[in-house]
Amino acid sequence: MTLEQARGGAAWDSPLFIVGMPRSGTKLLRGLLSRHPRISMLEPETDFLPFIHEWIERHGEPTTAAAFEQLAAALSSANYFNFRPAERGPFHWQDWRNACNDRFDVNGLFEGFARYELGAERESGTIWADKSPAYIRQIPLILRHFPTGRILHIVRDVRDHCVSMRNAWGKDIRRSAWRWSNDVLAAHRQCSSMPERCLEVRFEALLRDPDTQMRRICRFLGLNFYSSLTELSQPVEERGDAAGRTQIMRNNCRKFESRLNPDEIASVESFAWDGMQALGYEPVRATRPRTMSALMQSALQLKDGVHLVASGMSRRGVASAVRFHATHRRMAG
Repeated sequence: MTLEQARGGAAWDSPLFIVGMPRSGTKLLRGLLSRHPRISMLEPETDFLPFIHEWIERHGEPTTAAAFEQLAAALSSANYFNFRPAERGPFHWQDWRNACNDRFDVNGLFEGFARYELGAERESGTIWADKSPAYIRQIPLILRHFPTGRILHIVRDVRDHCVSMRNAWGKDIRRSAWRWSNDVLAAHRQCSSMPERCLEVRFEALLRDPDTQMRRICRFLGLNFYSSLTELSQPVEERGDAAGRTQIMRNNCRKFESRLNPDEIASVESFAWDGMQALGYEPVRATRPRTMSALMQSALQLKDGVHLVASGMSRRGVASAVRFHATHRRMAG
């Protein structure tokens, strides 16, 4: 099928952002949507939208070649470039600048970057898309700078999210639950206030009935639906139970029932109480909410940081692992 046929009369070709907590199905959703003939998805996560916003706040728009080169040099340390496909060849900031189409605000810079990386020309009907889970905290920034952009927010049961966070990176389930509640609840409220721009997708519903959910997403995006959107063409996970699989694991939910003990379930549910109530997840052990002090948050953040660095040491070495995670925090805001 040609791109022109896939357009189906739809003129929208503004950006699509996939956001959500880590280990919540963002890779699965990206893998399925990447099969749509109109969608071109950046392979690495960008994470640097807040950085570009803050850079312009400090320095102004990089309208001259010298200023643009300065921005490109500052951005060159972004983790995006650690995962950029080698077949793309060297990154040339001059080509990025040309792709901005003489627009050097946040919108123009970011779109120019995406279109340059994807080879997606304007007016081609191609929708450029970015899957960066960290942007769950940047929904207002996305809505501000991309007035016609759309957001898919994927949500996973906090208890399974915590199981996966611990299995993948050794994260403390109490802090994972607390962060889930704060971030998911904020994103839920923001998306609910802009239903024409944002759509919430439940991970469990996507597993159970991918056909219905992908049709729903296509309607939201104004795109034609294809049955191929319900199947993966290649594995999207390197960790967890779905690692290396091309099939959608329809039973990849409620793992917490066998992988958390009753006290752990109660702890997760109490720390995630507000978010669970708002999203309609029914507690099975907790009976009331629990707050997390700033001291406890700091202590668990330090603990998680040690585990996170350790998880990357075998691949990158200690110094590289520390630098990788420090860069992520700096770029993602």
